[in-house]
Amino acid sequence: MLINRPNNVIANQRYFQAPSQTPLWIKGKRDKLIVSIVFAGLGVGVLGSLTGCIQMVIGKKD
Repeated sequence: MLINRPNNVIANQRYFQAPSQTPLWIKGKRDKLIVSIVFAGLGVGVLGSLTGCIQMVIGKKD
């Protein structure tokens, strides 16, 4: 299992250190999915906070 696995360190170093326009934090296999989920959660949180602030300014209570 763990003993006979191939060593991919050199290949990974070449991939991640190669010059490209893609930011390093999006270069991995599942990174785009994780970043999309995190940014969507942040967007929902900001919109929720903004909506709550607007309702407090207006004076609307639930």
